[in-house]
Amino acid sequence: MTSFQTYSWYEMLNECYVPKDTLNYLSIYAVVKREEEVVLIAPLWIVKKTFRIVNKKGIYFLGREGWSDYLNFIYKDFDDAAMTFLLQEVAKKYEVSSFNFSELKENVQSYKYFNSNMTLKKSRKCTCVALTLPSTIEEYNKLLSKNARQNIRTAHNRLKKDDLDIRFVFDDKEVDRERCRNMREQRFIEKFKHVSKLRLMKHKIMYRLTFHFRPYLPFMCYDGGHFLTTYIGDELCSFFYYLIDDIHKHVYVIAAGVNLEYSRYSPGIISLNTFINEIIKSQNIDVIDFTRGDEPYKYAIGGKDHYITNALFKI
Repeated sequence: MTSFQTYSWYEMLNECYVPKDTLNYLSIYAVVKREEEVVLIAPLWIVKKTFRIVNKKGIYFLGREGWSDYLNFIYKDFDDAAMTFLLQEVAKKYEVSSFNFSELKENVQSYKYFNSNMTLKKSRKCTCVALTLPSTIEEYNKLLSKNARQNIRTAHNRLKKDDLDIRFVFDDKEVDRERCRNMREQRFIEKFKHVSKLRLMKHKIMYRLTFHFRPYLPFMCYDGGHFLTTYIGDELCSFFYYLIDDIHKHVYVIAAGVNLEYSRYSPGIISLNTFINEIIKSQNIDVIDFTRGDEPYKYAIGGKDHYITNALFKI
C-alpha cells in the first residue's frame, strides 16, 4: 500500500482526527477473513443518515478530507470475492446502499474492481504530482525546467553576494514545529489573498454546512515523519515534511512552508534540489511523490501529473 495505509498512520488518525461516534455517523475497521486468514481490511466512516443537508447518508473511507492523500482498502493481494462480500455485508448491516470512496489512485486494484463491476457516477479527478528519479544526477538535471535551473543559480549567487551561509538538514530532529506551523499558516494567508469575495462567501456557506473532522497537522502529532529544513544562520527558512515508504522506495511530501522574509533566496527549491541529488546518490528511493496539488514548484523540480479519483456507486 502507501504510507497512508500503515498501522501507525491509522493509530495517529484514531487519536487526532476520528470524531466520537454519534447517532449520525460512526467509524469502523471492517475485517474480512478466509479460514481465519485476514484478506481485506476496510477503514470506513459510515454516515447513517443525512444531516445538515450536504452530509449524505453513505459509506466512505476513514481518513477522507484530511491528510491521507491516497486512500484505499488494505490488502496484500486483491481478492474480488472478499470485496464483493464486504460491500454486501456492510450495506446490509448498516442499511446503507451508497458508497463514496475518495482519493483512490486510478491504477490500484480496488478502483479497477469498482470500474469493472459497478456503475460509477462521474466525478472530478484530482491532480497529484510525482517525480520518478533517474539513475544519475546528470539525467535528473535534464528534467529540471529552464526556469528552475535559473532560480537555483540566482539563489546561490544572491547568498554569495550577501555573504550568507545556507544549511540543509535532511532529517531534522530538532526543528521548531511551532515555527513550521506558523510558516504554513502564513503561506495560506498569502494564497487566499487573490481569491474573489464571491468565492470566499460560497466557501464559508458550504463550510458551515459540511461536517468537519477534528483539525490536525501530522507534523505536530505524528512521529513517523521527517523534516527537510533549510537554515540561514540560525533562522529557519523553509521546511518540507515527508513520509518514507521503505518497502516501495517512495517518499511522500505532504506539507511545506517558507519563511517569506527569505523568499528571495528560494530556500524551498534549492533544498529540494539538494535533497533529490543526495537521494539519487544513495539509490535508496525510486519516487518522490508530492501528493495532491499542482503547485508550480512541483513541476519546476521535474514532477509529472498522475491522478486520484472517487468511486461513487450504489448497490
